Amino acid sequence: MIDVPDAFARLERPEYTGENRCLPCTVVNVAIAFVLAVGIGIAGSALVGALAFACCLLLVYLRGYLIPGTPTLTRRYLPERVLSWFGKADTPKPERRPTIETADLEDAVETLSTADVVRSAANGNGLRLTNDFQERWTDRLPTGSAVESPADAVASLVDADEIDSYGEATVELDGTKQFRWESDAALAADVAADRELRTRLDGWETLEPADRRDVLTGLRLLRERCPACDGRLETRRERVEHCCRRPRVALESDCETCGRSIAALAVGESNPLLEWVPTEDAVA
Repeated sequence: MIDVPDAFARLERPEYTGENRCLPCTVVNVAIAFVLAVGIGIAGSALVGALAFACCLLLVYLRGYLIPGTPTLTRRYLPERVLSWFGKADTPKPERRPTIETADLEDAVETLSTADVVRSAANGNGLRLTNDFQERWTDRLPTGSAVESPADAVASLVDADEIDSYGEATVELDGTKQFRWESDAALAADVAADRELRTRLDGWETLEPADRRDVLTGLRLLRERCPACDGRLETRRERVEHCCRRPRVALESDCETCGRSIAALAVGESNPLLEWVPTEDAVA
């Protein structure tokens, strides 16, 4: 027996619905749905056309769009004049970009907010990626799930004279130190996010590589869709007790569709990163 609420939940795209709904996308998709329904009605019957239109509207309501990729296509191809009617036209970026001077996750939030990277969730519980950053981050992801050459791709993320790759998500620096990502998708996400942050933040390139990785990991935890297959990401947090040291909090983000791990780490109970990630019962 089909669990209807669960089926609807799997179709939902919260990053494109509710307060995040893009009105130009909605208008375009409703128009497409109407044309399709009319065509089906003419070819079949008025009843079938009406049912098709109702199904299309339901998809637009749950997902924010009918045709995949509409948010990006709308922003890319609709005239600025049309986008301005809905307040979606690109606004000129200020000449002076915000400067990130520290990777302290608590202090960095204000800078990232000013750069239109993150915002507070509607209920104040945790952070969310802004629509603009989320879409541009996704646009920068490589075709498929992995970068072509991990060693070349991470050159901007690390400080090393020699970089060797071992598999799809591990690199060795100067023959002594290894950096490992949770998956090829996690590595690709960091490379794409790094490239976008360079266009938004002054001082990003001068931060210590480890500090930049901390920020990138935090942003990965805020993603709602898999960078590899666009499946829904499930983010979990669990308190882990130890017999001989202080408790830690495990944070994990995995794709429900392809099973890739996008983020996995354990932090102290006072770590500011816990303020980034909404609790499980939070409503964005």
